[in-house]
Order: sequence, then structure tokens, then C-alpha cells
Amino acid sequence: MKAGKVSTLALASVLTAGLVLGGCSNNGTAEADKQSGTTQVKPEDPFGKYDPPIEVSTVRSVNQGFKYKDGDTIDNNIWTKIFMDQYGIKVKNLWVVDDSQYRQKLNISIASGDIPDFMLVNKEEMMRMHEAEQLEDLTKILEQNASPYLKELLNQDNGTALKAATFGGKLVGIPQMQVNGGVSTGAMLYVRADWMKKLNLPEPKTMEDVFRIAIAFAKNDPDGNGKADTVGFGLNKDLFQGHGNVTGLMNGYKAYPNMWLKDSAGKLVYGSILPEVKTALEKLRELYANGAIDQEFSVKPASKLAEEVASGRLGFAYGNVSDGGFIQKLNVEKDPSAEWSMYPITSVDGKPAHPQLNDTAGNFYVVKKGAKHPEAMVRLANIYLKHYYETNYAPDPNPFISQADGVYPGKYQPVTIDPLNVNLEAFRLVQKALADGDGSKLGFPANVHYDRLTKYAQGDKTMWFSTAVFGAKGSYSVIDYYDKNKLGIYNEFQGAATPAMSEKMSSLRKMQDEIFTKIIMGQSPVSDFDTFVKDWKRLGGDQITEEVNKWYSQQ
Repeated sequence: MKAGKVSTLALASVLTAGLVLGGCSNNGTAEADKQSGTTQVKPEDPFGKYDPPIEVSTVRSVNQGFKYKDGDTIDNNIWTKIFMDQYGIKVKNLWVVDDSQYRQKLNISIASGDIPDFMLVNKEEMMRMHEAEQLEDLTKILEQNASPYLKELLNQDNGTALKAATFGGKLVGIPQMQVNGGVSTGAMLYVRADWMKKLNLPEPKTMEDVFRIAIAFAKNDPDGNGKADTVGFGLNKDLFQGHGNVTGLMNGYKAYPNMWLKDSAGKLVYGSILPEVKTALEKLRELYANGAIDQEFSVKPASKLAEEVASGRLGFAYGNVSDGGFIQKLNVEKDPSAEWSMYPITSVDGKPAHPQLNDTAGNFYVVKKGAKHPEAMVRLANIYLKHYYETNYAPDPNPFISQADGVYPGKYQPVTIDPLNVNLEAFRLVQKALADGDGSKLGFPANVHYDRLTKYAQGDKTMWFSTAVFGAKGSYSVIDYYDKNKLGIYNEFQGAATPAMSEKMSSLRKMQDEIFTKIIMGQSPVSDFDTFVKDWKRLGGDQITEEVNKWYSQQ
């Protein structure tokens, strides 16, 4: 099934005078190139072929369980042939190690200055390399060499990740956008719909609805077995991670813990110490006292909550977009009569709630200062997107997509920058195709989800997990709502960890989670939140805040 792209990208936004890249061929030869005896690709052609070919070096990490196809290796495979035959680029891997060894090996290379032409680094490594003047300025290189598609992907988060790679006005890294990052990381509500119906409860549209459901699920025997064995509000010991975390509830109170926000004076402040968090903790404390929250939550990891969902004991929790596909799925397999619904988080004032979102990129591709062909890394990203996602350029079926034998040739590529919201776009394509009654033109991954939903509609209940995520009322319908209404909140601090942050944030976070847990359980008074704020500031928070705002003032 061929399609122009995996997603319905807003091409009109990229086909403007400011972003259109010329489609010049590489037939012409600049005078300087004639004199040097070489013909180099023109900067306005993002897919031009180098003639003669060039060589660029990199370093790689590969999971030890990674499988290769038909005798391929990381140095010789379907991608390396495309690079050389179609684009005149030879990629040389200076070294390849297991994922677990990559950071250590990379930092040794950085410290010694023995680095390749381009490589993948995290924020801290990128900052150190920039400060050591090891990195090329990519500002103009990206503008001149990125394809329209790549430019669009790098602006899906309004340039948030690009900002993290910008120092003193210079772009020194290209973010490796995380698949299903950004808006797809917003929290949502998972609720047993059959329990709501049985207890005559309204769908959650306000915070009061949320609390009413939680209390009723805990006290009114929603499973009808005559025993007090159900949990009202799912909460795990880690508070801010996994299924059953409190992030979504706090967002409903306009509280944004563990991230940096801009205050009315234009300064950055840490969300965990703001009064809105105290208000949310008071409500959680009340729910715990009422028995709506498991009295032993403080020793239960998210995996234990998943078991309770599967057993039919837990029917209400805040979760993430993928949870239904593997957590609620187990419950439905054991109890086919179970019904689940996913809803956007609710707010305390009745207005649309704004979920906090994870960073869109944690790693970045950087280029060694003085590299002979600094634009090659950007060209490799163009090529990946063209052949992996724009399926008009690949055979059908696409040889880069995951194979039945567990091989993933798409991951042989040394530069992978993916659509941030590839599954959100797939959801939209699938819903349109279902409405039209024709999925024949869908490309990957929308075609996979369309096929699964079709099987479910035809009675294959093993495909329930797909409808929980990609169905018309599945979890991606919630993400679609967040995205269309631009409701997400990003962390305002996108820099590398500051010195004080590296030294003290871990202990501050531990202190935070301990006091928050005690307040929820009634072991500490709510007023201890004020003491926590003072201690947080005194024990390093003020220093971190100063460093964060110094970074912010330079953006």
C-alpha cells in the first residue's frame, strides 16, 4: 500500500517562500569545484548526489539482541548501499559498542578529542563539547540542507528541542525527535465504564466528578461481589511515574511538578514548590483519608497496579497513551465484559486542563568542528525520512519496516529523526479511512492499525488493545483533543543540567517525594509543604534556580 507519506503533514506550511528548497539537479558545476577537480552537491538540493563520493565517520551503539537480515552488518546493509549508490556518501563507523557501553566509550572519545565527523550525544555531552569548541555551528547548514519534511518535523514542538541545542544564538545540534513524544506524553484518565454505568456515575468532566468516581469505586462495590475489595483511585509509590501517577491530577489544579515554568516577572520557577502543588496534595490527602486511595500505595510499584487492573480490583487511574494496550488489555482478556473509557484530564475551574508534556528530544546529532562535510549528517537525516516514511520512494512492502522475523532494517540508519507524533497522525488517517470505508491507500504505520481495527470490528477480540489505543474513543482520541486545542505545557528549561542541578537535584527530588507521600498519607501535616519549600531553596534549590535563569537569560 503506497502513500505519499506516513502522515497527513501540513505541506502548505512548508511550501512557502521561506522554507521551499530548490529542486536543482547536480548537473551544474561551480567554477571553484571545476578548479579543484570535484563536483559537490549544491546547498539548495537536499537530495543531491556527491560526485566524486565522500566519506564521513561516526560511532554507533547497537543493542546486543539486535538482529541483522540476510548477512547484513552495521557496516554493510541496505542503507549503506543506498547512501553510496544514490547519494555518493560512504559512512564509516569508527567503533560500534553495545548500548550499555555507549556513554562510557563516547565520553572517553570526547575527553581525548578523538571524535568522528558526527555522533549522537545527550544534552550534557553536547554542552561540554560546545564549551570545548569541538562542535560545528549548524545554523546555516540546517537551513540550506534540510528537506522541507525534516524542517517540519523539527518544528513540531514549536522549536522547543532546537532551543535546547542553541547556545549564544548558534545551533550546535539537531534533535533526535522522540517518536510519540511531546503532546503524546500528556496524562489522561482510565476509567471502568461498566462500573460507572452500574453506579450511575457521570463521565468525568470536572474534578468533583473525578473524586465522586474514585470514592464510589472504593466504597460502593462496583464489581458486585459483595466484598470491599476494590480500589477507588490508583496511585503507585513513585508518584510521578507509570500507571497510577499523580501528574494528571496535579495538572488539574494548575500544578506542574518537576518542571520549570515562567512566572509573571518572566523568570523561571520550579513547579514543585508552587502553592498549587500544596492544594493538590491536600485533595490527595483527603482521598486517602476517605479510603479512596489504597492505604498501602507507598510500597506498591506501577507493576503492582497493573496486576490489580488485570484482576479487576482497580478501575480508575491516571495513565499515559499506551497503557490501555498492555495494562487494561490484560483485564479485558480475563473479563470480556469489562469496559474501559479514556478521558482528558479535568480541571479545578471547569476550563480545559493543560497537561504537562515530556521533552521532545533528549539526544542530539552533533558535527565535529572543522569536518570536511558538516552538511552530510543533515543529508543522511533527509535520506532516512525519504525512504522510511515517504513510501513512494521505497518498494512495496517497504523493506525498512519491521519484518516478521524480528529484524528492523530501518534502524541500521546512523541518523534517525522521526515524526514526533507519528502515531497521532496515524490515528487521524485511520479514523478518516474507516469513515470512508477504504484503507487501501494507507502507508505505515496507519495500515497496521487499520487492519487491526478492522479485525476487531469483525469479531476478533484479541485486537481489543488496538481499539483501546487507536479506536475512535481510544487513548489517541484524547491526545488528538490535546493537540487540536494546543493544551500541552512544556518545560521552559531545555538546557543541560547545571552544575548545582547535577550535584543536588537528585537528593532534592528524593526529599520532595518523601514529604509528598507523608502528606498524602496523613503522616505529616499539610503545613510541612511550606517547610519543604524552605528546605528545597536552602539545600540547593536557590542555586539551581539562579543557574537555570542564567541559561534562560541567554536564550
